[in-house]
Amino acid sequence: MDKRLFGLLGLGLASLLLIFFFQLQSEEFHAESGVKGADPQINWIWNDLNRGVQVAREVDKPVLISFWAEWCSWCVKMDNEVLSDKEVIDFVSENFVPVKIDSDLPENRRLLILYQITGHPSFVILDKDGKFLGKAIGYMPKDIFLQFLEKYVTGE
Repeated sequence: MDKRLFGLLGLGLASLLLIFFFQLQSEEFHAESGVKGADPQINWIWNDLNRGVQVAREVDKPVLISFWAEWCSWCVKMDNEVLSDKEVIDFVSENFVPVKIDSDLPENRRLLILYQITGHPSFVILDKDGKFLGKAIGYMPKDIFLQFLEKYVTGE
């Protein structure tokens, strides 16, 4: 019986070490790239909507929130094909305060509920004071994404 208990404890410890190792590898990858995700050219405020709204007030711009998750293939596609496009980067940088929210973090669950995020990627637009203006869910090609954003800049 003691050998069985010792074996189970050893297996549990080995599992914890593996989990720790893979988390460490992921953190090292992010540290090397300097950012999370695949869109290093947009200057995202990471997982801090309060800070995003504060900056939006200071610079008098609306907030663009991008809800994403590492496991979401459509989020990766959006990052690689749309959010890394120079025209999109320039438009977002000029007209919005961009905030990226990792949907898997427990501290972000209240935002998922508040903005009724039912799919990924999701994009929410807030005015400079944090008032909800609109939302889009799912992958969008560049031209559709820019049309979505332009509505909140031009007011049309």
